[in-house]
Amino acid sequence: MGQDAVLSCLGFPISFWQGVTGYTQSMTATLNAMRDVKVNRIITMTAWYTDPNSGSNASSFIRFMLLPMIRSVLNNMYEMENLLLKTDDINWTVVRPPGLKNTPQTVEAILTHDGYYVPDETGQPIGQSMSREDVARFMLSLLTDNSWMKKAVAIITK
Repeated sequence: MGQDAVLSCLGFPISFWQGVTGYTQSMTATLNAMRDVKVNRIITMTAWYTDPNSGSNASSFIRFMLLPMIRSVLNNMYEMENLLLKTDDINWTVVRPPGLKNTPQTVEAILTHDGYYVPDETGQPIGQSMSREDVARFMLSLLTDNSWMKKAVAIITK
């Protein structure tokens, strides 16, 4: 009790033998718990390229090596995003960063886009990774910024 929001950065490992279900299962449980204690704001993290058709502009390495390796994770993230789309009583935001690095927070501006990655002027993805601390900085900023309410946002540092 006494909480204003939930911030979730849960992660689940890839599975080659069975589909990943942790994202949808944990979000269902989280939403139910939020309703029980009357908290109606969640900010959660998925990743770039959750939509199976969104990686066509990615580099060859990402498109043909990385995405197929992590597709089970991305598919369940996509299902979780769709679960939130159907949720009327909770104010949600999905933050989609690219690959994450264990580096310190920067002072760089965070670029945003309402798609499955942040494109440059030619439609190509800008960069491939950002600091976990910069993702946290952005997620915390959303506690006082409603511009991405009930939306998903792809991010990267400039």
